[in-house]
Amino acid sequence: MFRGWQGIVLSITVALALFAVAVLYAIHSAPAPQGFSGLEFEALTPGASARTPMLTRGGVLVASVMADSPAARAGILPGEVVSAIDGTLVLTARQASDLVREGRAGERATFTLYDITKGEVRPRDITLTFDGQPPTGKKLSVRPPPTLAKPTASVPTVAGNAAWSKRILRGASIKPVQLSGLGDGPCNGFAPQGWKVAGRQAGTFHVMAGQGFSHAIHHTGAYYGDAQAYVKAYLEKTFGVPPLLTPPQDRPYGYVLQDFGNAKGGAGFVLYKLRHGRIVLWVAAVAGADAGWGKPLAGAVALSMRCRTPDMPPPRQRQKDMPTTSVSLACLKGACDESDYAATYLRVLRKGYVHNLKGEMFLVNPRRDFWQSGAEGPGFYRQIGGENEKLLPGRIN
Repeated sequence: MFRGWQGIVLSITVALALFAVAVLYAIHSAPAPQGFSGLEFEALTPGASARTPMLTRGGVLVASVMADSPAARAGILPGEVVSAIDGTLVLTARQASDLVREGRAGERATFTLYDITKGEVRPRDITLTFDGQPPTGKKLSVRPPPTLAKPTASVPTVAGNAAWSKRILRGASIKPVQLSGLGDGPCNGFAPQGWKVAGRQAGTFHVMAGQGFSHAIHHTGAYYGDAQAYVKAYLEKTFGVPPLLTPPQDRPYGYVLQDFGNAKGGAGFVLYKLRHGRIVLWVAAVAGADAGWGKPLAGAVALSMRCRTPDMPPPRQRQKDMPTTSVSLACLKGACDESDYAATYLRVLRKGYVHNLKGEMFLVNPRRDFWQSGAEGPGFYRQIGGENEKLLPGRIN
């Protein structure tokens, strides 16, 4: 019996020794890395996640970029978020590292990035060409490392005795889009910097971005007959091509919503209301490729518009389910017009209006940007000059 146990122990010992020899052989005989990028990845930090709202799944953070490396020459910066490599969605830092390790000297790889360091949420593609080795003079533990990956990110210590300090872990809580006032006769509204009034037409207030295809329109006209035919004809006249409309969707307070697209690559929505022989439209249109981020922004511009006309219905009291970030200050005081009721659609777009005591207007995401416990109580805060400024809900026009 003793000899049998000795045999078993001896067999296990021999097997472990052979396994160790095989592992050492594999390590020392592994081929040298063929390409070098200069990138180091890590998991998304809470701050990076908060600043990339359009990135719903995956993504890794660029932890560092070696100077004079292929990544540095391509323009990749530390702090940017990589969502895909050569079209492959990246979910972890290790996966991103493994994908980059496959690159050989002289080969190219395309990185889809979110430039959070500049407050952008639009993705952009950057292509780099792998080097054969790191820049001369660099002392590295791996010769050469195609990339490094950190599996987790360190979490900063919570500031002591600060009721709102947990929000500091996510970096600046709010990076609002600043809006500027635009007007044309009895009509006015708010839009980001660079937008301008497109032209003058009776009953129409039309603004557009200075660059790219982004339009916001408020239109009032006489209505007789088929509302669908009116909307379709108006969109075709405005954008020069017949639209393809989704079925009408009933919205609260008697409004109707329809999404649309056209053969020129445009996309957007039209929200309208019928009342005693008149129709009022709020239209947002952007390039179809930008619809994910552009339609909510153009929609917020359109829904900030109001035009005073002699046949406007009298103001009404604000309903309890109307978000304070979608209505005007006059509505908050009990005098809501058609634009206030139409702008309840902002809840779907995840946009809202806030302002400061100077009368400056901003656009925020009410669900994400609200602080339950701020330095001055619950509300919206932005960091300016090293301090937190509390922003008040509502649009000022």
